[in-house]
Amino acid sequence: MTPRLRRAAGWAVAAAVLAAVFMAYLQPTLMRDLADQLWSCF
Repeated sequence: MTPRLRRAAGWAVAAAVLAAVFMAYLQPTLMRDLADQLWSCF
C-alpha cells in the first residue's frame, strides 16, 4: 500500500467514524440513555 493510498484510507475511515457518531447523536433516546447511565454512577 502506497503512503498516499494509506493516507486516503485513513481519512475515509475517520470520516466514516465521525459520520456514525453524528448519526448516533441525532437519536434523542441515545442521549437520554447516556445521561441515565452517567447519573446512575452517582
